[in-house]
Amino acid sequence: MTTPLPSARYAFQQIHAAAPALRIRYREGVVIGPHGFPEWDQYARAVVELPPPLAGLTMDEVRVLGVVVANELMARAGDPLWQPVEDGPPATPAGWTWAYQAMTRRVALVPAELHGSFRHLGGLSTLRVDRGRRGVAVDQRDPVPVGFAERVADDALAKLEEGLGYRLPDAYREFLAETNGGRPRTPAVHAKHGFVADQPMFGLARPDRAQDLTYAPAWFSDRLTGDFLAVGYVQGGLIALQVLGDDAGSVWYADDDDYRDVEALEPEAFRGRLLSRCADDLWSFLRALRPVPRRLVRLAAIAVDGGHARRVEDPSFGAALPAARQAPARQT
Repeated sequence: MTTPLPSARYAFQQIHAAAPALRIRYREGVVIGPHGFPEWDQYARAVVELPPPLAGLTMDEVRVLGVVVANELMARAGDPLWQPVEDGPPATPAGWTWAYQAMTRRVALVPAELHGSFRHLGGLSTLRVDRGRRGVAVDQRDPVPVGFAERVADDALAKLEEGLGYRLPDAYREFLAETNGGRPRTPAVHAKHGFVADQPMFGLARPDRAQDLTYAPAWFSDRLTGDFLAVGYVQGGLIALQVLGDDAGSVWYADDDDYRDVEALEPEAFRGRLLSRCADDLWSFLRALRPVPRRLVRLAAIAVDGGHARRVEDPSFGAALPAARQAPARQT
């Protein structure tokens, strides 16, 4: 008997985010297809068809390469959502994530907060690759520097801690005070995990509540127990901090397309089976981030230059996005 996928119960239905603000922002919900996978087209700012996975790459490198290819293609197309870069590959625009679509080689650029609002699987879980080969072969020794947004006053941190009911781990508290949720200056990877870190971490008093540390972490109770605090998105999932217990301060990664995830997993079981420990503390985590390997950057350029990756366009793409987040062609 096939084990149900995390969103299988909603097959042929629409799933709505539990958070009231997201239910209002995305009123139409997300359509779940017949096999239990989300169908992202109506929220897609862009859709890219990727080439088949290259032999010799690990599962994690396949994921990273897909993100780099999609961003390279869209940046070259002149889409205003992508900022010019002087060095390194383009980053995914802030607040967005590339969703791998099930049983295809398409990725859709969708709002990160909607994509992360419920557990589901996608195109990586259905990809036929050797899942025993993991990790990313980094080729540079120096960590990627972090861009600082602004400082946070100590009284604001104290108010946050009062609301949370615990003191933040020291390293993360220091990082938040200095950066208010900074992001790597260029897309970064971790040698042991298949995510791309190119998004701001959650901060305080953000204009968008979807990026606010006092609000957004409440959305992840289907995968995080109370001793964890979600602190930001990456391309590939969620970064969380253990805030209570003997391992308080440690940094963990929740893969949002992990083929091992099934509907029956409660948060405690999800934590035990699917959360991956990345570092002892936040500063150690940031020091472990490296630039996207040059080999993957070159492979991305070859895929775009050779026409092996292409943008897919359809009038229906992005139709359910808020007007301010739609592509220019839809806004006219």
